[in-house]
Amino acid sequence: MSNRDLAESLCEASKALAEARIAHEAKFGNLIPHVFMGDVVARLGACLRADGKGPRVRNASEIAGILRFLEEGIANGDAETRNVVAFSFAGGEGMEPILAALGPLLGPRIRAQLA
Repeated sequence: MSNRDLAESLCEASKALAEARIAHEAKFGNLIPHVFMGDVVARLGACLRADGKGPRVRNASEIAGILRFLEEGIANGDAETRNVVAFSFAGGEGMEPILAALGPLLGPRIRAQLA
């Protein structure tokens, strides 16, 4: 799985990420995976309740889809894709405020990156 494959999968899981990718590519001229992961983290944050107690029911499938593809990126991605998920998602800016609510939903490979 390449970074482009991962981005396409994430956009399939989330219409909001598809729109964010269009804006991202218009701004930068192409996909910059480490920067796009910031959009992914922001979208997950938007899907979580403001009180941090968990996913909104209407966004639960979107969250699950995004996390499934990120886990797949760590499991089956090329070296660059694993790097993007490990450092720009798991270690990315904005993860700490949503980690308590998101933590139980993460797959084992992403959890390992957080440790």
